[in-house]
Amino acid sequence: MVRQPVFRQLQFAFALLAFCCCLIGCDAQASVVGQAHADGPAIFPPASVTPTPGGPGIPLRLLIPAIGVNAPIEQVGIDSNGDLGTPSASPWTDTGWYVNGPRPGEKGSAVIDGHLNRPGNTPAVFWRLYELRAGDEADVIDSNGKKLRFRVTDVEYYTPQNAPYQLIFGNNSGKYLNLITCAGDWIPSQHQTTQRLVVYTRLI
Repeated sequence: MVRQPVFRQLQFAFALLAFCCCLIGCDAQASVVGQAHADGPAIFPPASVTPTPGGPGIPLRLLIPAIGVNAPIEQVGIDSNGDLGTPSASPWTDTGWYVNGPRPGEKGSAVIDGHLNRPGNTPAVFWRLYELRAGDEADVIDSNGKKLRFRVTDVEYYTPQNAPYQLIFGNNSGKYLNLITCAGDWIPSQHQTTQRLVVYTRLI
């Protein structure tokens, strides 16, 4: 069980995901979006990126055939502003694995995020994430060359204030992969959208 203060930090990070993930028409800020900082505050003890012998390797690629995703996976954490990190090497086409959580295929809730759109409101990697339905599949290719297959169990929309953070980040009852992006209406004054989309999947 993760301590309660951790989930207060996760609430903050999850709420700010929209700022990192959904800049509609904010071209001036595009160059700094999604920059993950290694010296930022970690909300879990820092995870080792060395693969555990016999366990899942480091996730390298995400494939979701139903929506045409075939994307590299970067490692992201919490940046120095407290934001949940998003990909930085190729922000609009890569996805980001939350490195302080479990690896996909390990017990617990692995989390991968990605941008919904690019500046100018053109599609980014998770543009079609909302189309996924229960029964669809997602594959993660890891550093051991193994393909881990996950099946969608649920698709949910939340406001930042009402998101079930324990379920998204801390469910240790099985081997899960949760995919996160933005949803809802754009709020120009807040530089974010009204909702977050979470696709829940479970290892087959």
